[in-house]
Amino acid sequence: MSYKTFNEQMESWRILIWNAADDAEIQSRLENYGYTPEKFDQGKALWQQTDQAGKQQSKELNEQTTATNSLNETREKAEDDLKRAKKIARVAFDGNKEAFNALNLDELNIYRFEDWLNDAEKFYANLLGNTQWAETMQTYSYTNEKLTAQQQEVDSLKSLQQAQQREMGEAQQSTQTKWKLHSQLKKWCNQLTELSKIEFEDDAQLLEKLGILVRS
Repeated sequence: MSYKTFNEQMESWRILIWNAADDAEIQSRLENYGYTPEKFDQGKALWQQTDQAGKQQSKELNEQTTATNSLNETREKAEDDLKRAKKIARVAFDGNKEAFNALNLDELNIYRFEDWLNDAEKFYANLLGNTQWAETMQTYSYTNEKLTAQQQEVDSLKSLQQAQQREMGEAQQSTQTKWKLHSQLKKWCNQLTELSKIEFEDDAQLLEKLGILVRS
């Protein structure tokens, strides 16, 4: 049995349900097994719900990817900006133990995001909060405006991370909904397929109309 993608399965099931429901001969013969027009309406509704769930999942996954990319790009730039600012500060405050400690200039590479974020917040807050230190950094082209912009970039990471987590949750929920409905639809269509094979075993043309391949 060849592998079918979600969309390929949905298309084959659409052909099965709609052709069985809309062909008078097929529907009337399948009615002996309980496939009334009302039951076919239920099958169509289940197919439409599953199709919509598939589209919703694709949308949520795209939004998750966008949120993740936005976070990663902003984080990468913020990390580069902080590392460069710290390197300059090491030169600017050479011999100034108070500044070195307050700005944590001995640490350039902090790998845990939470620890890095805490370090970045303290660096900009302590640097901008000390007028003398801020003036010293201006000598090296780090104006208050530039430092404030980099500080705001760091601050934005919190909301970007929250957005990413929210999108991840919504994507996970939409995935669960999609596959739950897919499982129900698969069972519904498998039963219809098996009964159709029995009812139309001597009528290959009707089976082919339902998308059911007959082995020669």
